[in-house]
Amino acid sequence: MRRTPFLGLIVLLAAGWAWAQGSLTPRTIQVDTITCQDLLSLTGEQRDRVLIYFSGYLDGKRQTTTWDERVTGERIDRALIQCRAKPETSVLRVFTDSWAQ
Repeated sequence: MRRTPFLGLIVLLAAGWAWAQGSLTPRTIQVDTITCQDLLSLTGEQRDRVLIYFSGYLDGKRQTTTWDERVTGERIDRALIQCRAKPETSVLRVFTDSWAQ
């Protein structure tokens, strides 16, 4: 009888793990069409991946060879503030503006 609760726990953990894995379905996003609303609706890890991509994309366009965590963090924070204020705005536009400051 003691095995039943243990097996139930294993099933619940496995189901939770499978659900979490499914939530990170790989996506293909057109960089010039994603809006802030699209970005903000992503799950935490998906959103982080997009933020990493955009920061690298813009650093690459500027031929930046040094990563400054403070500066990049400030730029991302500015971009997210703009995104929350105007969700219909293009993420590329918001990031380009944030990288120009």
